[in-house]
Amino acid sequence: MWIVFITLYTGLFFFNCLSQYRNWTFPYIYTMLLILWLAREYYVKNLFFQSGLLPMEKYNFALRAMFALFFYSSFIVGIITVVAWDKYQIKAYPIFQLIGIALLLYSVFIRTRITRDEQITTRTFENFYFSLIVLMISMCLGYGSYFMLLYMIIVGLPLIFLQARYEERIFRQFQDFVQGEQKTTRVIKRGQYEQLWAKYLEKVMPGRKK
Repeated sequence: MWIVFITLYTGLFFFNCLSQYRNWTFPYIYTMLLILWLAREYYVKNLFFQSGLLPMEKYNFALRAMFALFFYSSFIVGIITVVAWDKYQIKAYPIFQLIGIALLLYSVFIRTRITRDEQITTRTFENFYFSLIVLMISMCLGYGSYFMLLYMIIVGLPLIFLQARYEERIFRQFQDFVQGEQKTTRVIKRGQYEQLWAKYLEKVMPGRKK
């Protein structure tokens, strides 16, 4: 009920916020698609800024906090671009906004496909962070913001790269453990994932709280 209320409230709020300005329709559609997707991610308890494929205690929460700050500040910049920085928008409306909407849907498609993969490999992590890059590019185009594009290149890409490298490094250590335990390949099936992680954490973090 809370998610439904927030979604309806933000729909009305951003309609009232954006509808009095030029070229607002497609940025508004983009905003609502983004909010609907975020609401869905919140409902299913996905981490969103990180892959969710590692146990919680193995995550770097500083990187997550920094990316959260980057993401939500980007969202604010996008809204301000429509409201106050109209002359600084990327031109050729609504072509870039439509491309932004298409890229948003594509990033969601990539993430959905990841959750259906039976096997988890380093490629799974690469696909997740590729989807995050696509999402941020979609936001730059969905709001038609030059500044956000620059912000993405200078701040966003390094943060995404750091998170991806961190998770892959942790996962490769886990793969080495699995390979030693099973005496087989590094392919890890999703059905065994939690059980194998429990064994690994017991080895590297003995006495941890379960």
